[in-house]
Parts: sequence; C-alpha cells; structure tokens
Amino acid sequence: MFVDEETLGGLLVMMGGMATALMVLTLVFTVLLIIAHWKMFTKAGEKGWKSLIPIYSDYILYKLTWSPGAFWLFVVISVLTAVFGALSGTFVISSGGEVVATGTGNTVFSILTLVTSAIACIIHIMLQVKIAVAYDRGTGTALGLIFLPNIFSLYLGFGSAQYIGPEPK
Repeated sequence: MFVDEETLGGLLVMMGGMATALMVLTLVFTVLLIIAHWKMFTKAGEKGWKSLIPIYSDYILYKLTWSPGAFWLFVVISVLTAVFGALSGTFVISSGGEVVATGTGNTVFSILTLVTSAIACIIHIMLQVKIAVAYDRGTGTALGLIFLPNIFSLYLGFGSAQYIGPEPK
C-alpha cells in the first residue's frame, strides 16, 4: 500500500501538531506542579523557593511531615539499593553504553536489592500518608498521593488544605 505525498504530508503535519500540543500541555502541567509545591511549602511556613531544589525539597518535606531522620534513612536505603543492584550483576553496561539484562548474577545481592527496594517503597508510602495528615486530610488523599501524586499535589497546593503539622508522636 502506497501513500501519496499529499496524504503523507498531511499525516506528518497532524503528528507534529499533536506532538506540539502534548509538549505544551506537559509544560503547563509542570508549571502548575511547581506552583502547587511552592504553595504547599508556603502553607507550611517554609519559603517557596525551597520546593525548587530537588534533594533539599525532599529533606524539607520530610522535616515538615515526619522527621529529618526518616529522610536520611530513605537516602541510605536508596543508596544501598543501587549498590546491591550493581553488585548483583543482573544488569551490566555493554560496550555500547546500554544496560543489558544478563539473567545471571549474585542471588544474595539480588535479594538484598529486592528487600531494600521494598523498604524504600514502604518509607515512600508512609511519607505520603504523613503528608496527607500534615495537611489535615484523610485516607482518600493519602491514597491519592500514593497512586496519583501529581494530581493530589495540585489538590493540596491549590485547594483549601491547611498545614497543621505532623501527627503527634
């Protein structure tokens, strides 16, 4: 089946328009997320610019909702996951630079990678619950932050949620 040049040109223009629209929507959504995180920080009494710095913003979020110690635990667990994953030998970097699954590796390190990954996921889920509690929201918001974090960050930032602080210990 051959397509004439006019039809092919029309298809390419349509695909280009769709790609441009997707890029614009992504940019708008990203800007809205940045503003929502800024507003979440200011609701908690922190300067909004702190939400813009990648690792520091996570530290501040843990400080506001849980504890700085939990942040450092998450960092250590994440580093261990990366180290165990590298030591497991399950994935190697080929001479071309791409990551290739070898199917063989050290079982102990593979299990440690799995365990530390699971611990990191549990810590992350606990953080989402603590964020919901700190902004005086319930289980529905916690589940939303776990499964649809960007949408529920918009909800916390632009909505009526007020920061009340971390749950009492």
